[in-house]
Amino acid sequence: MDASFNLKFQMKYRLTLASALAAIALFPGFAIAGWEIEPTHTNVTFEVDHLGLTKTPGQFRKFNADVFLNEKKIEESRVNFTVDANSIDTTVAVRDGELRRAAWLDAEQHPNITFVSKTVKRSEDGRIVISGDLTIRGKTLPVDFNARLTEIINNPFLKIPSVGLVATARIKRTDFGMTKFLPAVADEVELRLQTELNKKP
Repeated sequence: MDASFNLKFQMKYRLTLASALAAIALFPGFAIAGWEIEPTHTNVTFEVDHLGLTKTPGQFRKFNADVFLNEKKIEESRVNFTVDANSIDTTVAVRDGELRRAAWLDAEQHPNITFVSKTVKRSEDGRIVISGDLTIRGKTLPVDFNARLTEIINNPFLKIPSVGLVATARIKRTDFGMTKFLPAVADEVELRLQTELNKKP
């Protein structure tokens, strides 16, 4: 069992970015204390266009979050989220090494990517909008994550209720000082968090 899996497994009792907030806001009858993350179905990924032909995906294998929740006033909730920039994985080792270098994530000087929420709101169409500060390469800018939940189902394997959460944000890499290979590698990058929550027995 490798270290990255162990790290994910240790997140079992943590609440990843937006999952707890979305669950409370959309399903107030379910106390978030009664849910736990399924670590083997939780991931932080990104996607960027290449030459207008395909989208190159990637993920961060090491990440964690600390979440404060106010169940009665969801707008008072907040999220602290940290990603290990060195854990980037696009399935191509040479490319991953390049992305850790100074022209890109500059992981040696700035090993952490962080997100700290400032406001949590529900939009008119029912989405959860989590607004906060995203820091990459030491530069901090405001970013909105849009979150949605799937329907709660009866998990056929665990025989308990489960729900899925997806939160996405779109950023421009040039805003954070990453300009290399434009426009062959697109400026816009989609960030995405996906997680499954299981109801505690």
